[in-house]
Amino acid sequence: MAPSFDAVSLDVGGVLVVPDHGFLAWALDRCRTTYDRSAFGEAHHRAMAAVDHAVSEPEDFTDYLHGFLDAVGVPEDDRARVHDDLAPLLISPVWCQPVPGARAGVAALAAAGLRLAVTSNSDGHIADHLRRHEWVQVGDGPGVAVEVITDSGIVGVGKPDPAMYGATLAGLDLPPDRVLHVGDSVVYDVDGAAACGLRSVHVDPYGICPSRDHPHVRTLTEVVSLR
Repeated sequence: MAPSFDAVSLDVGGVLVVPDHGFLAWALDRCRTTYDRSAFGEAHHRAMAAVDHAVSEPEDFTDYLHGFLDAVGVPEDDRARVHDDLAPLLISPVWCQPVPGARAGVAALAAAGLRLAVTSNSDGHIADHLRRHEWVQVGDGPGVAVEVITDSGIVGVGKPDPAMYGATLAGLDLPPDRVLHVGDSVVYDVDGAAACGLRSVHVDPYGICPSRDHPHVRTLTEVVSLR
């Protein structure tokens, strides 16, 4: 990777937050199935690996849930039923479990003088969600200040569509090679950003991704050292 960039574009799911573990446990208990709650953190990333493998459509949680339920050990005979129960529940408010070290990582990026943006596949309300949970906001507020928040629900298309990255670049007023995008998906984030000329890095805390064609970090704080 080239030694310098001026700004960082952050994905939200898998980088800042994952689905709330307590909510997931409640939903699985309601389905009367067995599972391993201790696997929830890793299961998100295994679920995203399943999404990448299937090249799923943005915001289609079919393959995500297949990967998640497999990773947490839901019995095969229960999975179709549990999948159908959980699929409508994975809405934005549920995505509020902080990724370990993510808050410190966002603070470290800001402290390093990097300009920040958010580029997220969401439902049009990610800016409000991030502000209410005191993650980030455009301008002053309870969280770290960012310059632009690009939400697929507002843009009208999701990553990896170039319009998403184009909106972030326009908000930052920077050429693509001066921006590093950080995400948990190879298809949506790493390849999508690279196709638009941005640098990209894959958040892979459990070493699941076998590819050596792109850089990986285990924590958001490690991104500072890539500059």
